[in-house]
Amino acid sequence: MKTIILFLIVSFQFGFGQSNYGTPTNNTPLPKKFKDLRVAIDVKHFPKENDPVKIKNAYYWKHATAILCKEAEITITEYGAFLFYNEKWNLRKTYALKELDKTFGTKKQLMLQGQPYVWANNWRIDNKLFGGWAMWYFIGTTKKGENVCGYETINTTSNLLN
Repeated sequence: MKTIILFLIVSFQFGFGQSNYGTPTNNTPLPKKFKDLRVAIDVKHFPKENDPVKIKNAYYWKHATAILCKEAEITITEYGAFLFYNEKWNLRKTYALKELDKTFGTKKQLMLQGQPYVWANNWRIDNKLFGGWAMWYFIGTTKKGENVCGYETINTTSNLLN
């Protein structure tokens, strides 16, 4: 009987319960993609700490992501997201550039100086309730040919709102 109870406790913690993938610190190295790039694109998430809601059989972490370049026009050449696990940032996905125009409202991936671009429905959806950290990133080129970047983290929690 003790063996069965112990198995159920371990199974719940590792397979059926909520997962925790750790929290990045200020000492966590950034992905190598950013090594020689100057930060020139502001990236913001709202809310920065994102609690899920349950709708039918799925969990939704609803948030908005905004990008802005203050100093010059920038053409985005790559964007995507990293997830934090195993104590480092791991590439989750690089998105097709045509998606940027559709989701953020840019034209031909061009960000005009001082113009905010917002993806109001940047939702994470899963059938499993778990928290974790993500980092959205954007890499682009200025009119002078300089490659620049921007990135921002978002904490998606397992604190169910409903």
